[in-house]
Amino acid sequence: MALQANWDDLRLLLAVSRRGSFLQAGQLLGVAASTVSRRMTQLEAALGEPLVERGVEGCWLTSRGQSLVEVAQAAEAGLRRQTMADTSGLPTELTGSVLVSAGEGFSSWVLEAARRFTALHPRCSVELLVTPDFHKIVRGVADIAVRTTHLGEPSLIYRPIGRLAYGIFADAGYLKQFSGLTPATAVNIGLLPPLDSLPQMRAAKAAGLERAQISVNSFSAQLESVRRGMGVAILPRILAQDLTELFQDLELPDMEVYLVTRPQALKQAHIKCFFSLLEQVLLETLIKDDTDSEKISRVTASNLPDHHRTC
Repeated sequence: MALQANWDDLRLLLAVSRRGSFLQAGQLLGVAASTVSRRMTQLEAALGEPLVERGVEGCWLTSRGQSLVEVAQAAEAGLRRQTMADTSGLPTELTGSVLVSAGEGFSSWVLEAARRFTALHPRCSVELLVTPDFHKIVRGVADIAVRTTHLGEPSLIYRPIGRLAYGIFADAGYLKQFSGLTPATAVNIGLLPPLDSLPQMRAAKAAGLERAQISVNSFSAQLESVRRGMGVAILPRILAQDLTELFQDLELPDMEVYLVTRPQALKQAHIKCFFSLLEQVLLETLIKDDTDSEKISRVTASNLPDHHRTC
């Protein structure tokens, strides 16, 4: 039987391929695992052959499933190019201010989106509130937020952007001074509460990386300390391209990245436009790192409904 696969079918299979389980694929797409299972069964019935092998430790693609994933990847790339082309022809009559809330580690990406946005729309402005406070957007203080935690507020739109992969990194100068490092002997540039409770920090500490002579409450200060050769630190790989990764057999949890807004905010043309541009900047960054390390998975802008993706 000929298969009439639409983008939703291909997107579903792509998510299963990237996450390796119905549960995690559902989390990626914002649907229940049972929905993923049911739709996969329907897709396989329409094709007349299995696409996924199920097992107790997850699932994996059959040869037919893999061939369809390649089709999905090509469709995804085409939709991304179309999205970027649509965004490049943005109108110039927009006016208004956009208030963005983001953690310190995401400020450079927000600023890059702000640079592009204000160049295209000189009558608009962007305000960046660098804060770990996740609740500002639900209180209406911010229009858009970049988050690494899904709090499940039903009044907000969560757009999953991708996953940040972490590692333990040191500067070359530090490694020259201290050879034969182990997690127990390395000096860790620690983070002060509440940042020290992040899953990556807890996993590294459990593996023996707990000797901290310096602790800071700033990710930029942590990164600067490592570059000065003062110790090692748990960092996103995307921010540590110029450093050396240590203890690569130690697996640290990834961190989800979400772009969050309120439905009412997207009714304003200038906010919807900036939301689209900021998503594009985040995707460009994650896609580039995914190409370099193949350890960051992402959701493309093609997952957005049309009224969210265009300005």
